[in-house]
Amino acid sequence: MIKKNEIITITIENVTSKGFGVGHAGDFVLFIDGGLTGDKLSVQVVKVKPRYGYGKILKVLSPSPHRIKSPCPISDKCGGCQWQHCDYQAQLGFKKRIVTDTLSRIGGINNPLVNDVIGMETPQPYRNKAVFPVVPVGKNDFAIGMYAPRSHRIVPVEVCAIQHPIHEPVLKAVRDYMCSNKVTAYDEATHKGSMRYVIVRTSNATGEVMIVLVVNGNGLPNEDVLTTTLTDIGATTILINRNKAKGNTIMGNHFRNLTGEGFIRERIGDTWYQLSAPSFFQINPIQTEVLYGIALEMAGLTGRETVMDAHVGVGGVTLMAAGKAKQVIGVDIVQEAVNDAKMNAELNGIKNTRFICGAAEEIIPRLLMEGTTPDVVFLDPPRKGCERALLDALVQAAVKTIVYISCDPATLARDIKRLTEGGYNLADVQPVDMFPMTGKVESVVLLRRSDT
Repeated sequence: MIKKNEIITITIENVTSKGFGVGHAGDFVLFIDGGLTGDKLSVQVVKVKPRYGYGKILKVLSPSPHRIKSPCPISDKCGGCQWQHCDYQAQLGFKKRIVTDTLSRIGGINNPLVNDVIGMETPQPYRNKAVFPVVPVGKNDFAIGMYAPRSHRIVPVEVCAIQHPIHEPVLKAVRDYMCSNKVTAYDEATHKGSMRYVIVRTSNATGEVMIVLVVNGNGLPNEDVLTTTLTDIGATTILINRNKAKGNTIMGNHFRNLTGEGFIRERIGDTWYQLSAPSFFQINPIQTEVLYGIALEMAGLTGRETVMDAHVGVGGVTLMAAGKAKQVIGVDIVQEAVNDAKMNAELNGIKNTRFICGAAEEIIPRLLMEGTTPDVVFLDPPRKGCERALLDALVQAAVKTIVYISCDPATLARDIKRLTEGGYNLADVQPVDMFPMTGKVESVVLLRRSDT
C-alpha cells in the first residue's frame, strides 16, 4: 500500500488535460505534476486516495524525449500553464490523444476519428486577456501575480511568456502606484483592503489596451495619477470595477470609466467585435479565426438556412454565419454580451440577426415549441457543457446539423453521448490548440441526424 510521503521511482505513461503525468506503482495510479510521457522520475507521494494519489517530482532520473528547458523561470510554480517544459509538437500529440480517449471513454464512441490538432506557427505569446490577483503578503506587503496550481497561494509575476508583453509595465505601474499612495491589497479572509484584481485585455487587430482595476470600494486615491501613468504606457481605456462582495468572484456589476471609450475592438476575419469589460471573448485571436472558420465550414451554409447560436457571447461565430445564412438567432444569458452582440451586428452592417437574453436551455426549447425550426445550431457552452434540457430539445426537434465548439473534452464527450443516443452521428472532430503550453484544447465537432 502506497503511503503519504513515501518516495518511489515511477515511469510516466500518459498525461492529462490538467497537466499531470500518469504512472503506476503496481495497481496504484499516481498523478505527477510536471510529468511527461516517457519520464522516469523519483517522486514523493503527497496525497493518497483509496485507488490513486498525487506526487511531486524530486528528481528526473531519465527525461522524456519531449522534455525541454522551460523558457519561463516560474513555470514550475505558477498555475498559468503546465507544459512550458514540453516540446510543442508533442503537446499537440498529447491533446489529440486526450480528445480521442475522452470521446471513447466518456462518449462511448468506438475508435473515434479525430483529426490532428491544428497548432500555432508561433505558439506564444497568444493570450489577449490576463487576470492578475492582488493579495496581501505579511503585514505590510502585497503581491501581484498568478495562483499556484490548485491553490490560492500567489506566485508573483513580472514576465509571462504566454501573455501580451504590455502586462509587464502595467503591473509595475500598479505596484509603484499602490506603494506611493498606500493602497492596500484585498484580503479575502478579513474582507479588508482595496485592490483586488488587475485585468489587462488587448486587441490583436488595433493594438488597443483595456485595463480594469477591481476594487473593494468606490474608487482609488489619486486616480488621475494612475490613469496618466497607464495611458502613457499604452492603455487606451481604463475602468474601475466596484466589487464589495465577499469571496473570490472576480468582478462586480458596477463599472466606472476613467478614460477612453470603455471598450476595445477586435477583428476576426472580416468581422469586427466591440468588447466590453464583462463580455466573454476567445483569448487567442489568431486561433479564433481558425476555430470559427472550421465551424462555418462544418455548418455547410448556403444562404437559405435558419441558424441558432445557443451561446452567442459578443457575436462570435453568429456574426460570421450571418453572411452565409438566411437568418441567425443568438441566445446568451449575459445581458452585457447580448448588448455587445447587437452593437457588433450594427457595427458590421448585419441585419439578419436577432439576439435574446436568457438561458439557452429555456429560450431555445421555447422557440422550438413555438415553431422556429433551425437548420443548424451552434453550441459553444462554458466548460460545464450544455444543460440536458437544451440537448433534449434539439433531439426532440430533430435539428439536422449541430456544430459543437467545446473547451472541455470531458463535457463535450458527455454531451455527444446524449446526442448520439438521440439519433445523431458524429461526423467530424477537429481539435484546435487555443491554449498552447497548457493541457487545455478546443474542439469543433459536427453532428448530423442519422435519419437524414
